[in-house]
Amino acid sequence: MPEWQNLSVVTQNTESPRSTFYVYDSEEEAVENEYYKSENLLLLNGTWKFNLSDTPEQRPKAFYKSDFNTADWDDIKVPGDWQMQGYDFPLYVSAGYTHRINPPFVDTIYNPVGSYKREFIIPQDWKEKQIKLYFGGVTSAFYVWINGQKVGYDEDAKTPSEFDITSFVKQGNNEIAVEVYRWSDGTYLEDQDFWRLSGIERDVYVYAQPKAHIQDFFFKAGLDTEYIDGIFDGKIALRNDGTTTENLQLDLKIRDANEELYSATQSLKLASAKTDTLQFQETFETIEPWSAEHPKLYQVVLSLRKGDELLMSTSAKIGFRTSEIKNGNLLVNGKPILLKGVNRHEHDQHTGHVISKESMLEDIRLFKENNINAVRNSHYPNDPLWYALCDEYGIYMVDEANIETHGFGYDEDKTPANKPEFALMHQDRLEAMVETNKNHPSIIIWSMGNEAGDGPAFIDGYHWIKNRDNTRPVQYERAERGKSFQEPHTDVIPWMYARMDYIEEHYLGKYPDRPFIWCEYAHSMGNSTGNLSDLWDFVYKHDQVQGGFIWDWVDQGFVKKDSTGTEYWTYGGDYGPDRYRNDGNFVLNGLVNPDRSPHPALAEVKHVYQDVKISLVDTLQRKFKLENRFFFTNLNMYAISYEVLKDGKIIAEDKLPTFDVAPQQSVDFSIKTLELPEDGSEYFINFSITTKGASAMLPAAFVIAQDQILLQKAAPLVFAPNLDKKKLKTKSTRDALEVSGEDFSLHFDKTTGSLTKWTYKDQDYLLKAPRANFWRAPTDNDFGNNYQRRGKLWKDASENQKLIQFETLAKTKDSVIFESTFALDTLEATTKIRYTLYKDGNLKIYEKLEYSGAEDIAELPRFGMNLILPKEFDQVKWYGRGPFENYQDRKEAAFVGIYEASVADLYFPYIRPQENGYRTENRWLQLTDAQGSGFQILGLPEFSFSAHHNYTADFDPGTRKAQRHTTDIKPRDLISLHIDYRQTGVGGDNSWGAKPLEKYQLKPQDYEFSFIVKPIN
Repeated sequence: MPEWQNLSVVTQNTESPRSTFYVYDSEEEAVENEYYKSENLLLLNGTWKFNLSDTPEQRPKAFYKSDFNTADWDDIKVPGDWQMQGYDFPLYVSAGYTHRINPPFVDTIYNPVGSYKREFIIPQDWKEKQIKLYFGGVTSAFYVWINGQKVGYDEDAKTPSEFDITSFVKQGNNEIAVEVYRWSDGTYLEDQDFWRLSGIERDVYVYAQPKAHIQDFFFKAGLDTEYIDGIFDGKIALRNDGTTTENLQLDLKIRDANEELYSATQSLKLASAKTDTLQFQETFETIEPWSAEHPKLYQVVLSLRKGDELLMSTSAKIGFRTSEIKNGNLLVNGKPILLKGVNRHEHDQHTGHVISKESMLEDIRLFKENNINAVRNSHYPNDPLWYALCDEYGIYMVDEANIETHGFGYDEDKTPANKPEFALMHQDRLEAMVETNKNHPSIIIWSMGNEAGDGPAFIDGYHWIKNRDNTRPVQYERAERGKSFQEPHTDVIPWMYARMDYIEEHYLGKYPDRPFIWCEYAHSMGNSTGNLSDLWDFVYKHDQVQGGFIWDWVDQGFVKKDSTGTEYWTYGGDYGPDRYRNDGNFVLNGLVNPDRSPHPALAEVKHVYQDVKISLVDTLQRKFKLENRFFFTNLNMYAISYEVLKDGKIIAEDKLPTFDVAPQQSVDFSIKTLELPEDGSEYFINFSITTKGASAMLPAAFVIAQDQILLQKAAPLVFAPNLDKKKLKTKSTRDALEVSGEDFSLHFDKTTGSLTKWTYKDQDYLLKAPRANFWRAPTDNDFGNNYQRRGKLWKDASENQKLIQFETLAKTKDSVIFESTFALDTLEATTKIRYTLYKDGNLKIYEKLEYSGAEDIAELPRFGMNLILPKEFDQVKWYGRGPFENYQDRKEAAFVGIYEASVADLYFPYIRPQENGYRTENRWLQLTDAQGSGFQILGLPEFSFSAHHNYTADFDPGTRKAQRHTTDIKPRDLISLHIDYRQTGVGGDNSWGAKPLEKYQLKPQDYEFSFIVKPIN
């Protein structure tokens, strides 16, 4: 049985996993730690020769031999996924495998094998050194040969593989051959919710080290029981692979920038082929600790000597911090921090799973800009650079083992975690994660994997990790959730997507010694992330609920071009033969697009996650509360300013003095100069908290938090039409009715009850008659709870309305009132639309839904009216929530104000087209053409709206999601304007059944609302 189909073989001839560090020839180089520059490292990234075979049987079996000719092979870039370079095809599956479950066997029809080959030159001065070959990550399993000789084999696609190739290489030119299998028995533990890609995905290099060398180290940098003094405990493993006993000295220095804080030397005699460990311990008084808020790092420099000869130097960054569970809370440096996190897959829109430093830095910058303080590496260890950057810039991290077997299900008789033949594979991956990443202060929790059932593999793994590393808690989401395996083996209760009522019933009061932290929550698929503010009200209410990780950070779309050359983003089902299952756009759950441009929901995340809160205490006294939600930062580091808005316009602004507010404390303050005349106007105050100076990721004057507070409500709108105009004229026939006045006319079709034409000063306002509307293009969450079917009666009600009666209700010299009553075919309901036309041309529209049916039918997507307008009225200005898209359950970041945009700019192009571009709580709205002509809508008192150059139907695929993309949305020569009472929220607790919270649903019942349309010329 070949290794790639043998569960008892997970590795062959690899070195034991170790911390990430590099070999330098001087202490100065070690301090700089630019490993690409090391004379002891030969980078093999770049161009390789490449051949792809459809099956293992078809692979060039002898390609590794030195006389094998690869001249006619293609060139390929390493690191790189071959599917992103024109070979094979990407496949996306959320949960499950692309082949029948039959371990250790995988796809027997199509299992591509990539054969890689290149040459490299060993420097002359490496002659007496030990030479190692390093792969940062290869998917899914691979063999390696040097100069025609087999070196070894490894699997686990997401942790490094190292081979000792000293005996395989020669001075001068050498040849390396690598054989990569798309699917192997290791694939059974790699059922993560991401694109299934293949290749050499991370750095490849050869490095040299002295035969007596530093093999590994574990630096525990903690704090004392008072969280004041730093406690350093460093264990360094030394190895002698030479043929004679060596007398060695190890220097250890701890540096703070250019200042040396500590220096010590220990000696030992190390026999040939032996390993020994030295331990350094020291206490540092009043050390500056590491936290995500203040990521203070120190550098440990190690230098190994033999007498006066420096054998090697290396270095690592450390941060003094603690991470522990006490009294039912997760404490970092003694504080019960809140994890305001996201899940992050390694994803690049062009290169797949190959991630550049620039992309990593962009993610961290966006985290910092949007108050995200934590990341879960879902669901595998990441590129080593990611950890160093999170250490440097300050991101709390849950590091997760490369273990997911979701496709097996969680039944105890099926899950690999309960099968002895898979035990080694589980343990190997857990150990590789911990040993590789153990020195990073950003990692505050180890995670044993994701959605992989439960069983002895995780119980044993938990105990191994706790014995190896006593400085961090360990979590696993499926732990203790079945009938068996109830032995405690998770320090955190991390139930994914647990709704608030479930947590109240099943967690609160039942786990007094373990905190609750969602490992996944707020499923942000498409137009989603609703009720986030409710979830965080819940977090702040319950001390043991300490936040969570939104699913997830980035839409995992790839760039593709259509037949016209237009680029668009793809998702599952856009590649590969139909014989492979796919999970469609379930790969698009991000807060940002594949290019890292933000979704509207990211603004809500920033607002809900912010660490400063200003609230109203007393309006009459102009008193406010300033709350510091940081755990390690005084608010004297920030500037606070405010602006006062009267009916949406700024009338005053000022800066507040610096407030000295300690972490987790608050202070009340007053603004005595704030004047609020009782003039019927609406007054808001907007507070902004900004950085005083620049930091590593944020510039000076950057807004970290904002709050808007209503100070005074507007008086009810008193509509007074201009009665100086000429009186109205009415012209009636059997089928039509025309009402006209000075500069305007309206035409009604008596047979349909519709307003068919509306002109003002020779301008047509309508392309189609206004209609009562109850439908929206289903969001991904709507599809998830089957709304496209269970709510279809509201779609039918929008499309099939039968006139019951059209009548004139009243007529005076100043106004006339018409009313149309419609039966809604699919419902026990009628809708009335009442038009009150004044002689100045202003039109009041009143809409009412009278519902007499059952209470248990589906909620309404929306209640309102749809108007189809000429495309020229594309300049939009509104007084309401904005500037970005918002919904009733996702609006806290969208402050009330006056905003302007074009109709085109109101559209948000979700990768799978769906409902988008909504704005809520509007007082008024105007749409005008380039000359300023058009109309204004006044709310009585408020309304919601959207405006697009497309019909709702353009965004609606029907009862099944079609394979649609942004390129399928072609702007039309019209404007579809929705004026609504309200729309049901978008939800976000999950995307496979959860409805929006009850309070954000429009239940089937009577509704009514009114608005006024005023011509503008």
